[in-house]
Amino acid sequence: MSKSLLYRKEVWLLLHNSESSANETAMVRLYMDDSGEENDPNTPHAVLGGMLINYSHYLRFEQAWDEMLDRHGMQAPLHMKEFGRDGRFGKMSHCCRRELFEEAVDLIMSHRIAGIAATITSADYRAYMPEEARKVFSIYATCFIVAVVINHKLALGRYAQRIPYVLDAGNPNAEHVRIAHKELLLWQKEGHFFHAGGLYFDDDAEFGTLQAADIIAWATRRRAHGKRFPRGMEPIEALFPAGHNEPEISRKLLKQLGDNLRGDIEVWKEQRMTNLE
Repeated sequence: MSKSLLYRKEVWLLLHNSESSANETAMVRLYMDDSGEENDPNTPHAVLGGMLINYSHYLRFEQAWDEMLDRHGMQAPLHMKEFGRDGRFGKMSHCCRRELFEEAVDLIMSHRIAGIAATITSADYRAYMPEEARKVFSIYATCFIVAVVINHKLALGRYAQRIPYVLDAGNPNAEHVRIAHKELLLWQKEGHFFHAGGLYFDDDAEFGTLQAADIIAWATRRRAHGKRFPRGMEPIEALFPAGHNEPEISRKLLKQLGDNLRGDIEVWKEQRMTNLE
């Protein structure tokens, strides 16, 4: 086993063991990445997406991903934004891109339990999330909550343990996700079980699963915009819809979530005032 794979195995076991008071290793984990800029008018959709994977497939996937990058002469991490004209992979031919993404998609589909994505438009977020909630929960925090609910529904009746979440350490919306995760854990303590485990951040250069999440999030946002995939990236379309879970976020659901969050914010304010007294 390579040094890099050994590191990934140790990280998996370390983080998953922390998920159970009985020190039993959680066998399922959700790797996610975001796509889109909250205040960019050219990206009207915010996306948080990724892949759910179990331990029996995890190390095989990581090794196969490393080997794939080596065969294509690429140094990790694989970032979709780097296929732009001025990016590291910008000069890769359409033929080579097609071969790369055919292999990447095959690896994702053959190793994942499921693909997951939460997509919210900036317009709906502003229109249906109460102002009080928007001041605390950004659009990406809201996407994280929706992704957890999607994951919870997939796990119902199939998996009883908490599921940890892993995101890229360089994620610009990390603090937003931490706020949402904290709220979810509070709800869980109150008896509303969401299968929510710990939240962790790591270097995506070390984990093919995080690079795969980048592909899923990027592709989900592009599809939401109604854009075709660039030449050579057409194989990514095969990730959708088979095995991919991206329910339409209704405005009613968004408003209901916002009202619930607003209620919790009022409770926090009352508790803070009580403490000050």
